[in-house]
Amino acid sequence: MYWSWRPTPESRFREVAELRTVNWLEIEGKIRTGILTPNTAYGAYLIMNVSHRAYGLDSAPSEVSIVVGKNRVQRRGKAYLDLKDDKKSKMETLFYRNRREVLRNRVVEVEEENITVPLKREDGWMEIELGEFFNGEDDDEEIKMKLMEVGYQLKGGLVIEGIEVRPRQIQSTHHSDPTNTKMFM
Repeated sequence: MYWSWRPTPESRFREVAELRTVNWLEIEGKIRTGILTPNTAYGAYLIMNVSHRAYGLDSAPSEVSIVVGKNRVQRRGKAYLDLKDDKKSKMETLFYRNRREVLRNRVVEVEEENITVPLKREDGWMEIELGEFFNGEDDDEEIKMKLMEVGYQLKGGLVIEGIEVRPRQIQSTHHSDPTNTKMFM
């Protein structure tokens, strides 16, 4: 059993999923564009948090992607699942020194590859952008949103609230309608 479901008062849902322990991670969500507003640019975000006993989430970046329809990749990128913590990094170095060095040598530095980190939200959760897509006029295609990390480093303590699909912010005086946000678990 890789995930456990537990209630949390901080969530808008009755339960959230907490990752126990795995050495690979794959989270995927799907939505049909037919239920979204036409002619609108959308972003997809993994809404998550990190428990106090989390480990291994900042060892190697995860791959994030959005695929529209059969196989049109809209975006492919990388993101860390946790922010770097110097004290925790020193402790992990004691336990995983050789393994961490091998993983680090396989990963290009964050600045060079533009690897993102979770952003803190006003509601206390964090979000990682999985990608963006444009919903055309008469489209009804499947959108596949994915996060995958296969660094074979043990990890646990990731808490998932869901994937949020919302209109992209446009730099103008018009604001998007918050009722147009779709959230699913």
